[in-house]
Amino acid sequence: MNLKKYLKEDNNDLRKIEILLRDPDDRLINLINHISKSSAPGHSFDVIVDPESSEEKRFGIDGDGCFYIKNLKLDGSKFEGE
Repeated sequence: MNLKKYLKEDNNDLRKIEILLRDPDDRLINLINHISKSSAPGHSFDVIVDPESSEEKRFGIDGDGCFYIKNLKLDGSKFEGE
């Protein structure tokens, strides 16, 4: 399947998460937005949480279509970010 077509289709494998939080500076949604923009097709990278801790966690982000953020909303409106 053509990757552009795959990314444009309304895929049944898309999932929705909802987070209710206090974040007056939009730090979390800006982080997710940055990950979304950086994970364009063909680009893979690790997100490292607390790298100086013994409990460091790494999350692989694969931008070849299997990891795809279709859109972000903040309080019901599409989030464009910084």
